[in-house]
Amino acid sequence: MAARKPGAKPRSKPTAKPALRRRTVPKPAAARPPAPPADRAGTLATLVERGRYGRMVLARIRPNVDLVAGVERICAAHGIAYAVVRSAVGSLVDAALGYGEDESMTLVTVEGPGIEILTLTGEIRPDDAGKPVAALRGTISDSDATVYGGEFVRGGNPICITLEIVLQEWLPELTSFKTQRARD
Repeated sequence: MAARKPGAKPRSKPTAKPALRRRTVPKPAAARPPAPPADRAGTLATLVERGRYGRMVLARIRPNVDLVAGVERICAAHGIAYAVVRSAVGSLVDAALGYGEDESMTLVTVEGPGIEILTLTGEIRPDDAGKPVAALRGTISDSDATVYGGEFVRGGNPICITLEIVLQEWLPELTSFKTQRARD
């Protein structure tokens, strides 16, 4: 046994790490969804749209500007009514994400500062007045590296340092898919 230096604390025996336990969650009995109508077999799409891509915009959203409002402002400033998010990198002060549908939507708030945006996707479409409205979804990570995901809630996602985003304009054809399909 090696001699200890005078005044040194005695070493404690290393404790064994507990074995990782896996928790198995039983799957609920699978309820089979109703079969889709024959004219929509194999798809749950609610909108099929023809069009083409237009201009690309690389923009920066400054600190304390809401993410959703900032994206809408960029589109309005460049005269873009329809767009898709191609890429983004940045951080938020705090975050508010929603998931679920309408009345059953669950709101998750994450307190910052320093919430990193891991992914950001979505689209911008005009409302009835022609003003761009953004529907943005993504994943974020807090300072403890916990990951959250959902739809970014308007007014609840102020930019922290900065956010760089790439938007691509979408130029839809004015005829619907069903009308086009009937003519083909």
